[in-house]
Amino acid sequence: MRKLVFGILLIFFFFSFAQSALATDHFCTLYFTFIGCPNCAVCDPLVLDKWTKEYPNLVVIEYGWHGGNWQDPNSQFFGEYAKVYKTPAAVPTLVIDKNNIKVGRIEVLKAQEDIEKKEANLCTLIDKSISFEKLDLSKLSAFPKIWANGRILIKLNENEWLFQWDGEEPPKTIGREKFSQEEFKELLFAKNISERLKNKIFEIVEPQKVEFSGSAFPDSGIPSVREFEHAIKINLSETLTSFSEEETNHLSQATTSEFKEETLDLPIIGKIETEKFSLPILTLLIGLADGFNPCAFFVLTFLLAALIGLAGARKKILLVGGIFAFLSGFFYFLFMSLLLNVFQLGGGISILTIIAGLIAVFAGAVNIKDYFYFQKGISLTLPKSYKEKFIQRVKNLSLAQSTFALIIGTVIIAATVNIYELLCTFGFPMVYTRILTLRNLPTLKYYLYLVFYNLVYIIPLLVIVLVFAITLGRKTFSQLWVRRLKLISGFMILFLGFILILKPKLLENVLTAFGALIGAIIIAGVVFLLHSFFKKIQKIK
Repeated sequence: MRKLVFGILLIFFFFSFAQSALATDHFCTLYFTFIGCPNCAVCDPLVLDKWTKEYPNLVVIEYGWHGGNWQDPNSQFFGEYAKVYKTPAAVPTLVIDKNNIKVGRIEVLKAQEDIEKKEANLCTLIDKSISFEKLDLSKLSAFPKIWANGRILIKLNENEWLFQWDGEEPPKTIGREKFSQEEFKELLFAKNISERLKNKIFEIVEPQKVEFSGSAFPDSGIPSVREFEHAIKINLSETLTSFSEEETNHLSQATTSEFKEETLDLPIIGKIETEKFSLPILTLLIGLADGFNPCAFFVLTFLLAALIGLAGARKKILLVGGIFAFLSGFFYFLFMSLLLNVFQLGGGISILTIIAGLIAVFAGAVNIKDYFYFQKGISLTLPKSYKEKFIQRVKNLSLAQSTFALIIGTVIIAATVNIYELLCTFGFPMVYTRILTLRNLPTLKYYLYLVFYNLVYIIPLLVIVLVFAITLGRKTFSQLWVRRLKLISGFMILFLGFILILKPKLLENVLTAFGALIGAIIIAGVVFLLHSFFKKIQKIK
């Protein structure tokens, strides 16, 4: 089992540092320039045109303006941006991330080295960092141009965007289907643009020349404009109500979309934003489901049972149980922090989401198997060889002569046993940490959510400690219930794993996790009844 855990972690590190070529996310940057800037004149055609053709995953969000027009919205936005990130308001400026802002001609041209180093990068906006895939175009400040793959999106006004490209012509017939934002952004990378435009609503217009800073220096020989062969205009406001058939059924004709924040008006509490509300509830649901860890339950009940009959049994049960629960949460927190860092090192690599999903599916399937064939074959439970050592350690613990010795013994047992506890339900932390890193949060918030998760995780353990202390062991946790819990958790991990693989965006909605939990309980309940029924039939025969 130790080799299995080591192997899984090794795979994660390999994919994180190897930066798999299967990554689908993009390398997003922000670029500030103005016409009349001689250094910008050198950088513009390289950054905006040459690099975006040379690196097909590169996205450059350009904010440009004519020199001297400091009232231009793009110029005003740059001033605000520079203040937020405490960078000189000088051009050209290329932003890779908040800690890597290239200012000036020499530094900007060096950014090519950064682009070659990794495949994915978040867009560093004025208020947050977010992947290009999740970027809401309607919320971009001022009037940017978005360059990628030798194509360009130009914001014309609050709702209208211009898309320009070379090569194949657009279809002659305009359709009736609205673009979703996702479909609109995909035009930058689509291999067959004409096919993507079929049946869609758009307006064919004359292409516009896009000026580079070199246009202010006509005799310099530096490229001054970029011309495109084709252009269409799209009203982005119409895309906000556009959903796939699956999403429409799921939302039941709701009046909001993923591009508009939902609010609920609750009595006394008032209005809450569901987008901010869902992650704490998601954490609560998955953490609580994870807390019903059959291995932890077995270890804890066996540990506490050894204290029954000793002098001051209730106090010792509360002390030992409390220490064990705390350390279980602490070691789980360390393990999840490791996973969090692995996913963060991997950046926007989508293959990591698939790997996490596959591991969760595997863990779920093994737990389901354990209900029918307990500890036979591959099993995510405490190995029999370790159980013997554990039993001996617990016996030694019950002989402790002092409270200090009891505490030290409990710490040693908890520290050694927790690696095996991780095997029982490691699918849950795998899924949750990946969900967490798919959100764009400040670093501190990631760890606060992990703390919250692990506080929820130890609640069932603390309940067992209290029940044990009150009843002095009259209520026990049988192997049957271990198997039943493994079946329920197995189905839930399995469902969450499949969702991570097929459509991880669904996990942004708390109803998905709630549905997975309820679905797992219902299916497991049906299995319990059928299994019991067939056992009775076998006995009759």
